[in-house]
Amino acid sequence: MMMWRKPTALAMGLLLLAAPAVARSKEQGPQTAGPDEIRAVLERLYAAWSDLDPAKAAPFYAKDADLTFFDIAPMKYTGWTEYAVGVPKALAAYQSGNFTLNDDLRTHRHGNLAWATATWRAELTKKDGGKENMEGRYTAVLEKRGNSWLLVHEHMSVPARPQ
Repeated sequence: MMMWRKPTALAMGLLLLAAPAVARSKEQGPQTAGPDEIRAVLERLYAAWSDLDPAKAAPFYAKDADLTFFDIAPMKYTGWTEYAVGVPKALAAYQSGNFTLNDDLRTHRHGNLAWATATWRAELTKKDGGKENMEGRYTAVLEKRGNSWLLVHEHMSVPARPQ
């Protein structure tokens, strides 16, 4: 009988030691970000861009000078400052827009980092009154800084036109 108690006590001790490590790995492993926490951030971001004013979208972006943001045109911005200066030039022909993420938005989280993929659509109104519709792809990388999720990388693209 004594032989059974020692292995049982040893096994119980090992399980008690392993439990915190398993719990930590679950906390740090991939997980869905809160109850649609990332989705809510990105939906607010897309609504902020509807006025085509970078100042309204600025709170959603990290301001590190070396971050890369890929947009439809031009192809690349380095840092938020370049992005904020370039977007008004790229959108100069438009007075407003309505940007919407589609239902295929998927979010993933690993600690203080999250990434999302989706398709989107835009309804743009030109300054001359004309309308333009567009669809595209979206990938975002966000980092939790303080209490906010900020974009540290973004990639927007539209499908190539068939030849």
